[in-house]
Amino acid sequence: MSNFRKALKLILNEFIYGGHIQSFGAASVVFVSGILLKIQITWDILFIMYLLFYTPYLYNRFKEIKIDYLTNPQRTKYLKTYIYQAPLIIYFASFTLIGSLIYFSNFKALIFGLLLLIFGIFYTVFFKKVTKKIYVFKNIYVSIFFALLPFFLVVYYSFPLTSYLMLNILLLSLFIFLKAFLTQIFLDIKDIKSDKKERLRTFPVIMGKEKTFMFLSIFNFIVTITVPIVLSLYLNIFPKSILMLIFTVPFSFYCYNLAKRKNYFGYIFQSGEFLLWLFLIFIGKIIL
Repeated sequence: MSNFRKALKLILNEFIYGGHIQSFGAASVVFVSGILLKIQITWDILFIMYLLFYTPYLYNRFKEIKIDYLTNPQRTKYLKTYIYQAPLIIYFASFTLIGSLIYFSNFKALIFGLLLLIFGIFYTVFFKKVTKKIYVFKNIYVSIFFALLPFFLVVYYSFPLTSYLMLNILLLSLFIFLKAFLTQIFLDIKDIKSDKKERLRTFPVIMGKEKTFMFLSIFNFIVTITVPIVLSLYLNIFPKSILMLIFTVPFSFYCYNLAKRKNYFGYIFQSGEFLLWLFLIFIGKIIL
């Protein structure tokens, strides 16, 4: 039983600290986008999307492992257990991703995917430093990656791009961007110490914790309540199942309250909001 518990703890730690929550979240965004845009999804794009986010996330966490210790000591302690194997894992994930893009996708999707991978890696190497000069650039940069996923979906399947579909993609991408942006701001709260040390001008560093929590509570409520209602009931663009995403509001508020009580799980849960989207949309398809 003790060996089983150790194995279970190892798997759980890897899932939480290894970047898998965000990577599965990206795959979930693609799956949900397929449902809302009425595009049939196959397993290969989900696998590719997972690797497309996992590789840059893992690279970032090991590249910044010393700085990360200031605000994420538990994650740093776990990642150090395989720090010497990390380069091999990153190379393997990258080659698997590129091979999968070549085998499963078309030329345009291959170029699109490679650009996302390159700019994902370049975030750690070059673009994160831009946040020293441009306010909340870090949050905008990461959120754009999530917002581009509906576009990647259409390119991947060479779906006929009509003006109506383009409008749908733009509106969905805007909603994804706003939700990702708010999540990234929230996640930066735990990194205030390390971001201050690096002189990064993130929202929490500039505004402080209390004002950041107030901003998140107000704007998350407004965005999550109004956008699905407008897109579904008023404009009649997306199916009513999108209304289920309104239930992410109490989920986020619960995460905010955990974080206010200095419970690290608040940040972990909130980083998995896009995973929650998948379950809510499925339920919505059944009951609405």
